[in-house]
Amino acid sequence: MNRDDVELIEAINNADPIAFKRLFDTYWKKIYRTALQKLPTEEDASDITQDVFYIIWKNRAGWQVKSNIAAYLMSMLRHKIYDFYAQRDRLPIFVPINEQEEYWDYSFQEGEQQDFAAENQQVRKEIDAMPEKMREIFLLSRFENLSAQQIADKLGITVQTVRNQISTALKRIKNRFGDKATWLLFLFFIKF
Repeated sequence: MNRDDVELIEAINNADPIAFKRLFDTYWKKIYRTALQKLPTEEDASDITQDVFYIIWKNRAGWQVKSNIAAYLMSMLRHKIYDFYAQRDRLPIFVPINEQEEYWDYSFQEGEQQDFAAENQQVRKEIDAMPEKMREIFLLSRFENLSAQQIADKLGITVQTVRNQISTALKRIKNRFGDKATWLLFLFFIKF
């Protein structure tokens, strides 16, 4: 393993959010593209990619990589894809709000916390600006970890309508924030 990987892993083990952002920025596109090739929808690929990074941050104190970071992430992705197909439409997209912890507050330096808070507020405004039904579907899928089928049943609409609304919501956010969209959504959903 190269020296940069070792230093990055150590920094993440020590809950350094800047190091985690560097990991995220370096690898998320590769993980997402691979997930997109293996999964049926962009939404599924985005969800699985988010989950890979969420698990690393959640378990950061004991995160260990034996060979290199890229291989480790691809292995995680492979396992998440296996889980996805084994439990079709039952994989949680995000951890429920009542199980979330405040991961970021204690490790920010003053200016960094304000920057993330401002970005988080921008994401919130974009979600609030969505049409009511789209916003409701998007939040049900993210905050309550409901599958497309569960949302469809709850709202009395088709599964395809649910998937379309979530896909459109994600595209709106991507159009608004560009390459930062995935990172901002990740921050938003662990900190909301």
